[in-house]
Amino acid sequence: QEELGILIEEACLSPFVFASHAYPDFHLLMPLFLCRRWNGIVSPQEGQVTAWIRPKDLGREDSSYPMPPADIPLIPLLRDLL
Repeated sequence: QEELGILIEEACLSPFVFASHAYPDFHLLMPLFLCRRWNGIVSPQEGQVTAWIRPKDLGREDSSYPMPPADIPLIPLLRDLL
């Protein structure tokens, strides 16, 4: 359940891409998986804010939903997928 409070079966995951970003103190290399089926209702478990938004609104500069720097290069890939 980890960060989102949902249950995911390994069979419902597909590898998608890696996020790579050099932060001042460390380098992040994180695999991104796609999940199309889960059980439960998305409920943030670690204080983060979540929202369902339209793909066209991902990463917009005037967005109320900022994304971490490591996620910015993933936006075109996610838009194309969705």
